[in-house]
Amino acid sequence: MYMTAVYSILHLLVDGVCALAMFGSFLLDEDGYNRILIYNFCAFALQMPFGILLDALDGWAAEGKGRPDPAFLTAAGGVLLTAAGALTHPAVLGIGNALFHVGGGVGCIHEDDGRGWKGRGLGVFVAPGALGLYVGTILAKQGGWETWYCLGSAFMAVLCLGAMYFRRSHGMGQTDPGNKSKEGVLQKAALEAVSRKADLLIVCLTVVILRSYIGMAVVLPWKTGVLTGCVAVLAVAGGKVAGGFGAAGYGARRTVIASLALAAFCYLFSAFLPMGLAAVFLFNMTMPITLYWMACGMPGRPGFAFGLLTFGLFLGFLPGYFGLLPETGGEMAGCAGSVLSLLLLQGIGRRRGWGHIC
Repeated sequence: MYMTAVYSILHLLVDGVCALAMFGSFLLDEDGYNRILIYNFCAFALQMPFGILLDALDGWAAEGKGRPDPAFLTAAGGVLLTAAGALTHPAVLGIGNALFHVGGGVGCIHEDDGRGWKGRGLGVFVAPGALGLYVGTILAKQGGWETWYCLGSAFMAVLCLGAMYFRRSHGMGQTDPGNKSKEGVLQKAALEAVSRKADLLIVCLTVVILRSYIGMAVVLPWKTGVLTGCVAVLAVAGGKVAGGFGAAGYGARRTVIASLALAAFCYLFSAFLPMGLAAVFLFNMTMPITLYWMACGMPGRPGFAFGLLTFGLFLGFLPGYFGLLPETGGEMAGCAGSVLSLLLLQGIGRRRGWGHIC
């Protein structure tokens, strides 16, 4: 529980510092249009190769007792590079963001599986990122981003050092190969359904691309001020947390069907604040479910599973970057994306019989 909480708070701070640097400095340059592409590529697309490398290091660490935990070291290195990148270049900033996310994500997957949370911890980890991006963007636009950067960097340093001390004092700083042999939820899932993975990869990746695209395509006309923007981002974060807990408590397939069916309906009327908030909340409930299903389907490869889905976020960002978004508010796009995601996810869940896992 401790490490998931630390990673979640760091997630908020890392994304907040990235938003501060991008909107307070890098995007103000003449080359800002290209810099946002460079940052997003490094921050999202690079998580997949980093994840593959982390999986290899994780396997190495599991082979001998007393070896350092690669996930924690990767996340801590990402925090350091994020702080440095804010003062140097968007590529360094993005690489730091990517390293933290994949390290923190793998660390949370391990803890979630080891404690039998069935995806609850994943929902908690992914939720604060949206809050960090929003708060960092607002503070950057108010000016004086350097002050907030120093405060954020100081908090990140304190958390990392505190986590390092806690892990050492509780014997968590090094791996124990005996723990790796224990059969957790992910290993049980692997025994049931890992003969074919292509369908799982394609479905989850497609759903994440849709989620990223719809997040940019749907324009909420009532989101005009700081207050309504804050409420909207709380709906995004709350939906991610609720998705993890809902799937663990009531079953993943049932949660997917209920949330996306209701989201499709609410998106049709998202121009009205209550319906728009409900649509955003419900649509984001599937985020921890897709991540958990990927982790279940690829035991021993949590870094690749996490990185592949964040690569999908990058692909979903590209249409918006190149101006390929609906000319209207995107209500129909939100509805269609919800229905298509529903059909894809409930199909993969039924075929693999994983509704009971989450």
